[in-house]
Amino acid sequence: MKYVLTEIDDRIRVTISNDDKEIGLLYFEKAKLSFTNKPLSMGSWACVDAKIEDQEIFHEGFTPKQMVGECQTLIKEAGY
Repeated sequence: MKYVLTEIDDRIRVTISNDDKEIGLLYFEKAKLSFTNKPLSMGSWACVDAKIEDQEIFHEGFTPKQMVGECQTLIKEAGY
C-alpha cells in the first residue's frame, strides 16, 4: 500500500492507494484538550475522520488500528 500525506490547513490528509487505486482517506488533527479519547498526549496526531473504500484490505494480520498507527508513524517521520 502507498500512503501520501497532504497538509490541509490544520489537518493532515492521508491518501491510501493500492495498485494505483485509491482505497481510503484518513484525516488527522493535533490532539486538543477537548479530545476525550485517552491516552493521547498533547502534540500527537489523532485520526478524526476516515473513509475506506475497500474493506477487503483488512484481515487478521492488518487491522484498522494498525493502519492508523502506520499513518501516525509516517506523520511523525515527516516532521509534523
